[in-house]
Amino acid sequence: MSYFAVVVDDDSSNLKAAEKILSSQGYRVQCFTGAAEMLELVKNEMPDIILLDLHMPDIDGFEALRRLKNESFSINIPVIFITADDDSETETMALAAGAMDFVKKPFSPSVFLMRVQNTIKLIRLQNDLQNEVSRMTREIIREHEKNERLSLQIVQTLTGTIDAKDSYTRGHSTRVADYSRKIAKRAGYSERAQEEVYMMGLLHDVGKIGIPDGVINKTSRLNDEEYALIKTHPKVGFEILKSITEMPKLSVGARWHHERYDGMGYPDNLSGNDIPEEARIIAVADAYDAMSSRRSYHDVFSQDYIRNELEKGKGGQFDPRFADIMIAMINEDKNYDLREQTDPSTVKSRITEEKMTDSSDTIIQLLTDAGMNPSMGMKYCMNDIEFYTEMLNDFVSGTNDRKESLDHSLANADINNYRIAVHALKSAAKTIGADKLSSLSAELETAAKNNDFARIELDHHELIDILTSTAEGIRTALSKAGAY
Repeated sequence: MSYFAVVVDDDSSNLKAAEKILSSQGYRVQCFTGAAEMLELVKNEMPDIILLDLHMPDIDGFEALRRLKNESFSINIPVIFITADDDSETETMALAAGAMDFVKKPFSPSVFLMRVQNTIKLIRLQNDLQNEVSRMTREIIREHEKNERLSLQIVQTLTGTIDAKDSYTRGHSTRVADYSRKIAKRAGYSERAQEEVYMMGLLHDVGKIGIPDGVINKTSRLNDEEYALIKTHPKVGFEILKSITEMPKLSVGARWHHERYDGMGYPDNLSGNDIPEEARIIAVADAYDAMSSRRSYHDVFSQDYIRNELEKGKGGQFDPRFADIMIAMINEDKNYDLREQTDPSTVKSRITEEKMTDSSDTIIQLLTDAGMNPSMGMKYCMNDIEFYTEMLNDFVSGTNDRKESLDHSLANADINNYRIAVHALKSAAKTIGADKLSSLSAELETAAKNNDFARIELDHHELIDILTSTAEGIRTALSKAGAY
């Protein structure tokens, strides 16, 4: 499904970066340099999400959000604020004003996409699931068994959607649910409680629906940022499922299946019996399936290996009681039937990483020689050298406009517009890896916030000089590489 995203930012480089990141994932994107045009648009067309800059001339982000929330037709449009501000107070104010989330500039593509996808899918899943459950309750309240069958079908359909995101773990949620029910039965749970555990197991990974596919399907080791994204899925799953009041326990497995018995898990660092019992069961089943299934980084492990891992994890990762039950199930499974049965020929081959071209290496080296930090720029440009080059060219072409805006604001002692202009420069410079320029811009932005006009007058010419020399260095590097 194609989502419609509206991006509002007075800086063209930020608009280009947001549009590139979103459109690469199939979003329909419309960009505006001011909030007034966006407010007119929503009277006639309803976007799935609005990404709104905080600091803009005329109508700023807070005022634009207030107007959106004051109209019945736009009150429910999710809004994410985007800004280069670093202080927690601004973030708190943004969330208190009704924003769904807060993304800092320059954009880290994977974080940016995750937050946008999470916000859209969270709202839609909450609404769709709650509406569906409510509809079912009203229509078939006297047909309890039929209601339960239909509920299970809905959950199984959603489960299939989750597992389909990961080419290596299709069927994972169903197997975890099945193993969890078996453990619960041996632990003395009633049939009703066993079915509850089964349903919780089916949806334990629902939060992964908000994680970018590129992170979930990555075949190499996750970096710290990607691992942090993966670790958000328990909370996202909890937020999705907590609104289903007819099945209140569904969210338990989603939130706490990565807690550890020794308190070293996440997201809440619970330990021992503070972890809900059902989540402790699912944790054992989840780990068992991870070891008894093929992954991009390993084949199916032997039963001896899995048994030893469960033994070692008792009292640490796992509740000893449920680990012992799983070990007993392994001992009884003489034919090793409790495992993924996928034909290995259907497993995707590993994706090889693309290597930079000679031209790319030349650009990177020339920019480094010019005092830039291209590795940072590549990070913010999705590690796409063509996109990075495009952003560098845009920065160079917009340099004169930036200088004129800053000079004009200074000459007219317009400290507010100076703050907005230098704020935009800070973000744009960081996006392309111009660390020195970004750092000085940040200092002058702080001076503008503090009405320290003397500091601005003192360092303004240095800022313009660095901006000019940065643009010249970029132009020279791109020209030598044949990319300007």
